[in-house]
Amino acid sequence: MFANLLVNQAIVCMLVGLLVAVAIIDVRHLTISNRYCAAVVLLYPFYVATAPFGVDWIDGAIVGAVALTIGFLLFSMRFAGGGDVKFFAAISLWAGSHLLLEYVFVTAVAGGVIALCMLLHRRFTSTRTASSGAMTHALASANVFLGELMMDPGSAVASSAAPASPGSNGAIDPSTKPHPGGPQPVGELPYGAAISLGGIVVAAMLLMRG
Repeated sequence: MFANLLVNQAIVCMLVGLLVAVAIIDVRHLTISNRYCAAVVLLYPFYVATAPFGVDWIDGAIVGAVALTIGFLLFSMRFAGGGDVKFFAAISLWAGSHLLLEYVFVTAVAGGVIALCMLLHRRFTSTRTASSGAMTHALASANVFLGELMMDPGSAVASSAAPASPGSNGAIDPSTKPHPGGPQPVGELPYGAAISLGGIVVAAMLLMRG
């Protein structure tokens, strides 16, 4: 029985390793591979078989199936990504109905914190970029002004008196203007990292139970 307990805890630790790997990959690439979702699911039967206590795997399977169904509906309405849905359902299998509330709560809080941090980061980056652009524009204007002062007066008059090119009407070529758009649109958020954190909490509670 003691050997089963060690193997069971080792399996839970392997689950934690998978969750950490998914969190890192999702933060870097905003993708969750199906291989990780499948690994989380395939690891569960070994956890059930080596558990020194009874595991209601039917309850876990029902919770996972319900989570996958709800996630599919959210995915079809474009409220969630496919990888996030499958990953969330895979961990729901481990949580079951007994740890589902804690799992959902931690995942939701972590997702909100990640979204807030990324929003603040993008806003700070946008403000810093705007300030840098204003400084660059001021320096460029100063350089042009100093250059005009140092020009020969005759050439300056000739330059100012030179007629505009045909068809230009003295207007500036729009292609030379800086693009008025701001920062890039907000992309997807790494919710897989939030789901991983919720799964790690579930794994910790499973270890304490063992």
